[in-house]
Amino acid sequence: MSIRVLSHGDISKLLALENRHAALELVSLMEHTFKTYTVAQEDDSQKRYAQAPLRLAVDTDSHRVLFMPSRLQDTTSVKVVSVPTGDSKGGLPGSILVLDQETGATDAIMNAGVLTAVRTAAGSAVATYLYAVSEASHLLVLGAGAQARAHIDMMLAVRPTINHVTIWNRGSERRQQLVHAIQTAYPHLTVQGAASDAELEAAARQADIVCTCTNSSQPILRGAWLKPTVHLNCVGSYRLDMHEVDADTIKLTQRIIVDSVEACGHEAGELVASSKPEDWIEIGRILLHGTTPSEEERSCRTLFKSVGISVQDSAIAGLMVRRAKDSNTGSVVPF
Repeated sequence: MSIRVLSHGDISKLLALENRHAALELVSLMEHTFKTYTVAQEDDSQKRYAQAPLRLAVDTDSHRVLFMPSRLQDTTSVKVVSVPTGDSKGGLPGSILVLDQETGATDAIMNAGVLTAVRTAAGSAVATYLYAVSEASHLLVLGAGAQARAHIDMMLAVRPTINHVTIWNRGSERRQQLVHAIQTAYPHLTVQGAASDAELEAAARQADIVCTCTNSSQPILRGAWLKPTVHLNCVGSYRLDMHEVDADTIKLTQRIIVDSVEACGHEAGELVASSKPEDWIEIGRILLHGTTPSEEERSCRTLFKSVGISVQDSAIAGLMVRRAKDSNTGSVVPF
């Protein structure tokens, strides 16, 4: 018996996010995941194909360790993430273990440091493809971590018309690093950083697409700054006490889309404070309906809120294993 070990470098190579075709494959994967998840919530005969049990937590001296099992069709996985209880500059250490469908034994283990960000961004890209204006040119991203980078890659994949990217982050070092990385990866873009509220407001007034990827507990973005046709992806907050955007951002939005109505009802601070679950529509339901939004629907303010559903982890982990086997990537070791 052997297992395949995929390092951070292996995962980065397999993701190939700057390759638009590879990025769009991830977007398509999340579209399928959202549809499967929604069907499983309503059809008992399909529940085994999209399972997302409640996560478990163990507290250590320096971390809260989260264990998140899930199953999507023929991929069963467990993600383990260590959330620092103090300084988080080192990121969130994480791994995903994937089981063999036939034997139940461990088939692969992979570094998940970037996978959570990428699967979340791919989910945002599904909503962006549906609802952002067709000729979107200005992208504003709040945050400068892995989520911010992944969202930029995914937004460019679904809206290649984007030619201007603004990255807002209070910390100058990470902001400048991401500005440089994006300018290097996409030399045709105009990329600029923003730090002050005035710079943020100026960028927000021009933005066709906004992605909020921070862990702020106080609103950063103001609804009064935004275009009436803007599309927002809000992914940073995951507790009821966290708010990246103000109440006006929510109240002035004509269409609120969520990854999971149930999960957002427990975790989406901005939405719970300024709207009601009956105002939200699950993205899987929209996709199952199969109708592409009209230009008129794209011409109003839309917001996609994602707190993450664990079946997304099984979806992307399963894809990484398939790509790794096809390309003979990683280290296969006896076990």
